[in-house]
Order: sequence, then C-alpha cells, then structure tokens
Amino acid sequence: MLLAEAPSPIDGLASAASVVLIIEVFIIILLMAVIMLLLAFAFKWLHGHVIPVVQEYAPTVKGALGATDRASGRVIDLVASLYARRRGFEEGAHRLFDSILPIITSLFSDRPLPGDMPSTNGHAPHPPTPSPSEMERGGQSG
Repeated sequence: MLLAEAPSPIDGLASAASVVLIIEVFIIILLMAVIMLLLAFAFKWLHGHVIPVVQEYAPTVKGALGATDRASGRVIDLVASLYARRRGFEEGAHRLFDSILPIITSLFSDRPLPGDMPSTNGHAPHPPTPSPSEMERGGQSG
C-alpha cells in the first residue's frame, strides 16, 4: 500500500468534526423552533386574556390619565409661580439692600453719599456761571 492511499488521521478528525457541527446546527434549529412556538402561544394567550381587559378599561384609563395630566399641569404652574415669586422677592431684597447700604455706611463714616454730590441725573455738573467781570474779560480775549 502506498502512503498516498492510506487514510489520514486528519480525515477521521474532519469527519467527526462535521458530524458534531451538523448535530449542533440541528440543535440550534430545534431551539429556535421551540422559541418561535412559545412566542406564538404567548401572543395567542395575550390576545385572548389581556387584550379584552385592556379594551374594556381603556376609556376609564384615558379619562384618569387626562385628569392626572391636567392636575400635574396645575402643579407645574404652581411650582413655577412660587419659584418666580421667590426669585422676584430675592431680586427686590438685593436691590433694596444695595440701595440702603450706602446710607447705612454713610451713617458710620464721614464720606458724603453719592447722591449728595452736585450732579443732574448722573451727568457731570455744569460749570459755574462766570461773573460779569469774567465775561467781559472772556469777551475781549476770545
């Protein structure tokens, strides 16, 4: 017998591996079929037992959800209103204290208040009106 005609041990291993692979594929196909059958049974049971109950109580549930939605909208509006009032109070208090603070500090210091400075609406004060003698000199030199 020639060496080329002798069966190789690799051929035996390949045949065994192919048989194992075919068995594994068959088991996977069988498992998938069982899963599909179980899902079909579950959907049929769901359609027969759960869907009628849902259809019976659906209008009541929709009404309750609508009432809940309206009530939660009122709660949200109330919370937003309270937050806005709180922020308004805080802002008013900050502005009040910012305007009172210079008055309070001037009571305990010798510096004049910023409002006591001669100015008009925050603009620089007007220059003093020149005397008649200054006007005569300004007219002759200018």
